[in-house]
Amino acid sequence: MSLCVLEDVWKTYTLGDVRVDVLRGVSLSIEPGEFTAVMGPSGSGKTTLMNILGCLDVPSDGRYILAGKDVTHMSDDELSRMRSEYIGFIFQSFHLLPYATALENVLLPTLYVERRLDGRRKRAMELLALVGLGDRAGFKPSQLSGGQQQRVAIARALMNAPRIILADEPTGALDSGTAKDIMNLLTELNRQGTTVVVVTHDPEVAGYARRIVKVRDGVVVEDTETASKAGERPVHDALLA
Repeated sequence: MSLCVLEDVWKTYTLGDVRVDVLRGVSLSIEPGEFTAVMGPSGSGKTTLMNILGCLDVPSDGRYILAGKDVTHMSDDELSRMRSEYIGFIFQSFHLLPYATALENVLLPTLYVERRLDGRRKRAMELLALVGLGDRAGFKPSQLSGGQQQRVAIARALMNAPRIILADEPTGALDSGTAKDIMNLLTELNRQGTTVVVVTHDPEVAGYARRIVKVRDGVVVEDTETASKAGERPVHDALLA
């Protein structure tokens, strides 16, 4: 079963008397274990597409099915639960709480789930170790480099064991060397089974993906498989499952 299915999705905004179609009939499926890059110029609709995939926004028309559930007409509370259960987010600007430690930032997603996670502090520490920051758990964002902050954000995205990671320009605020380290980390997470979707304008970042979807003027204009298919990949290991 496909993890994400968009069926003839439109997103329209009305500005006074002006109607703006940001997405125009997009149909797209993402399979479990894929590493997909969504590319397009500024204003192409790629960020709006990611927001709909991440249940941060809803279609104006068409359907979105996430993990077999039609989320198109869900309430805000229902969408919030879907995000908490299925999706991890990584942003260009990290979005860390400035006065919280790395450990506290990683623990943050557990505050928004109804079930209490056993051993959540232990899991958070394991995730910090996974991203190479096991010795930085007590550091605040201002005490970390940009690359380290993005690693904290990745650990946070993994905290609730999401089915899919959505990364919006995850290397945009980083130097080229650090950006490569972050993309290698996302590649390794994907190799272990995590579905990854990266929104980017950078061909070097897109080069890490196994599938590239190009968007222009709200329409998918190209969808290319670049390597072996997701079904050949191993399942999650114990930490990521």
